Amino acid sequence: MTENETQEGTGLEFVDVRQIYEVEAPRLRRYFQARLRSSSDDAGDLVQESFIRLLGCMAKTSLPRPAAYLQRIARNLLLDRYKRLETRLAACHVPIGEQHEPAVAPDQATRIEVEDMMRAYRRALGELPDRTRDVFLLHRVDELTYKEIAGRLGISIPTVQYHVARALAHIDAALEQE
Repeated sequence: MTENETQEGTGLEFVDVRQIYEVEAPRLRRYFQARLRSSSDDAGDLVQESFIRLLGCMAKTSLPRPAAYLQRIARNLLLDRYKRLETRLAACHVPIGEQHEPAVAPDQATRIEVEDMMRAYRRALGELPDRTRDVFLLHRVDELTYKEIAGRLGISIPTVQYHVARALAHIDAALEQE
């Protein structure tokens, strides 16, 4: 079976997809980077997600203008992303002003419980090896991506993932004991 016969049997035009990718991927990356304030990794992820969705649609039906459909997919991905972010931020919104006083002030037991948990968290952080603690804090406190941490510390991305997972497991175990 030749490559052309294989391509025809799947219903996907691989040559067209490759051409679309070569032309549209850089344009989509610029589109996402212009609209996102986060790292270029997020733009790359959204480009990949756009093409995955395009391929899924192309497998089901023939698209007369796949580039236009791809642009619509990209726009919808951004809208979905903003909606998720808005929903997450809405849960954290606390109005400021005298008319918005909490109905019940936090009781002393809650405050003590939070203080105990923070003490256990700090103790667990202190028990971590230096490298693991540094990687974890760069990721969680400084909000660096795995790629940025790897570049800063001169380690591989899988090593960063290992240290973050190790820290999370240790902190989780420490908090469970409390």
